[in-house]
Amino acid sequence: MSEKSKPPSPSQLRAERRLAGEVPPAQSRHPRGEDEWRDFVSQAIEDAMREGAFDNLPGKGKPLNLDENPNEPPDMAMANKILKNNDTTPPWIGDRKKLMEDIESLRGEMAQRWGWMREDWSNPSADRARLTGRWADQIGSWTGQIDKLNSRIRDLNLILPIWRMELLRIHLADELARIGAPTRLGG
Repeated sequence: MSEKSKPPSPSQLRAERRLAGEVPPAQSRHPRGEDEWRDFVSQAIEDAMREGAFDNLPGKGKPLNLDENPNEPPDMAMANKILKNNDTTPPWIGDRKKLMEDIESLRGEMAQRWGWMREDWSNPSADRARLTGRWADQIGSWTGQIDKLNSRIRDLNLILPIWRMELLRIHLADELARIGAPTRLGG
């Protein structure tokens, strides 16, 4: 039996036309656009399929195993499988989540208390000296809370296995700016 000759690919046809002088060289040197690249890649895949490049791939006809993570280090695979099978997470994930909830809770409290303080301050008959003292006490309380949160952030960041998950420390001045509150009232 004689072998069928393969039809030339479009890239081969273009090369033959260029060699035959049918396509001027200036036209063949322009940068390719996105559609041309897409066509080029599609054509290359079709050529490879026609040539049988995908016929003997390992695992052909078998379902993909999506349980395996190709980016997971082998020494962590068993530990992660045990955690997954027991429907649990590493402690640092829970600690990070709780810490973020506590930060958001503090931010909510600060916004609420600043709203109340603004309302009291806008009252013409308000005792401004008492409000100023109360605000100073509130700032002192928040400073202590932020110090504790920053200590927890530092401790958590030391045990996180993924550096991109580290939390940034929080600063009172930034949190006050977030809600539009001053450090001192009436000054």
